Amino acid sequence: MVFCSCLLSLFFWLTVSPANADKWSIEVPTSVVGLSGTCVVIPCKFSYPAKGKTYTSFTGVWYTGNHGSTVYHTDTSKISEVFKGRTSLTGDLHQNTCSLKISSLRSSDTGPFMFRIEIGNLNKYTYMENKVSITVKESPEQPTVSVKDEVTSGNLVVATCTVLHSCPSDLPRVTWNHNGKPSNPSQPQNHGQWKLTSYNLTFTPSREDHDKKLSCSAEFREKTVTGFKRLEVKYPPYDVSVETKPSVKENDSVELTCSSKSNPPANSYQWFSLNATLLGERPTYKLERVSRHTEAISCTAINTLGRNSSSPQKINVLYPPEIKNESSCQFASFTVCVCIVDSNPPSEVKWFGPDSSRTLPSSSIKQNESLTIFTVQNWLGLPDTVQCFASNSLGNSSITLVAPQNGIIIYTAVAAAIVVVLVGVLVYALRRHCGNRATQQPVRKNEQNEMKTTPKNKEEKGSDEDAYTNCPEGRVYDNWRCDMRPLPSDCALEDDSVYANV
Repeated sequence: MVFCSCLLSLFFWLTVSPANADKWSIEVPTSVVGLSGTCVVIPCKFSYPAKGKTYTSFTGVWYTGNHGSTVYHTDTSKISEVFKGRTSLTGDLHQNTCSLKISSLRSSDTGPFMFRIEIGNLNKYTYMENKVSITVKESPEQPTVSVKDEVTSGNLVVATCTVLHSCPSDLPRVTWNHNGKPSNPSQPQNHGQWKLTSYNLTFTPSREDHDKKLSCSAEFREKTVTGFKRLEVKYPPYDVSVETKPSVKENDSVELTCSSKSNPPANSYQWFSLNATLLGERPTYKLERVSRHTEAISCTAINTLGRNSSSPQKINVLYPPEIKNESSCQFASFTVCVCIVDSNPPSEVKWFGPDSSRTLPSSSIKQNESLTIFTVQNWLGLPDTVQCFASNSLGNSSITLVAPQNGIIIYTAVAAAIVVVLVGVLVYALRRHCGNRATQQPVRKNEQNEMKTTPKNKEEKGSDEDAYTNCPEGRVYDNWRCDMRPLPSDCALEDDSVYANV
């Protein structure tokens, strides 16, 4: 069996070996494409009628036109000046390969080109029927990007960038617009036009890549071209939310819609209350007669790749003011009245006295969700009753609160006591001042004589009324009597207005 396989292989080689062909033949493309400024290779393989003989002397010649300019010759001195230094054979004539490489391609290097072989001791032959033309392009071909039509987020994907080129010795530089792990380029291939199957890029797509361009760029000696393919990425639902009206009045009905982003779109839904009770399984859910106490609701979107849920959504329910029973007035260091209002939207509150004509400004306002706390306070006291009046766009409400008066009594008593003490101190000071003035007045002469002639017993027995009556004339010096009794009008201080002020 092995012997037969060897014979078959030998027979196959003999039938295709150019050295054992029975005629002159050549394999070349009719045309190739080259990029201006780079190189181009014309692949070539020839055969001749060796008739079992071995030949060692080969001379290869490439011409342009009908034996016009010599493009290449084994003897380089025979090459035309137009092509000198720009042409070479990439194959081995002894191996029957005659591929021609032209570097620094010019727009005039279009051909046609034909090959001639000269074999020593055999013959010379020009393959005039097999001419090759070159198409010189100023811009390179756009790369081709290959990737699966559909990819899944989170799963590895391999993409391929294929670049057409004509110069395997000067490959273009290929780059991707996506992060990933690139591989080395494959070997150039394809008859007549080199292909670079480039840089397989291994990457993990995400949902952000959906409908985005995956592109690769090929740079040919400062000439860059880009190819791309739009990605189709499959991913489970995300960004799930409950959509509804911005607000709804209490006791009205409202419809909720479950919204999500996914590819493919969500094909089923579920609605849940806060205690995880299943409410419905449609894309929309209708709430009847909503109230301020309606619980938050969440929805779940599901597609073929997975599921995701929204956060609980509280319905914005509008209702008129409701004043809480906790509203009251209290006394600590001063009187404070608090009005607690539950409403949506928040209410405006005004404070009034008993006759509704006096407005009391709020001392502070604090907001806590739908509750608003309005405070009014005054250290001098408030009226016996105050009214809290709350209103918003849906209605109004009011409450009358009783304000404690302890603060007014205490402050009045303290103020009165302070006034009494001040008056007493001023009276005492004024009387002392009056007595000091009396002791400092000079003694009149006739008064001295009168004092000498007056019997002692008469002075002692005299009545107090007489002493006070005669105080200006004879008893001024009895200071203790003036201090003990009310002063006569003519014994008062000159500045009587002080008493009036007190």
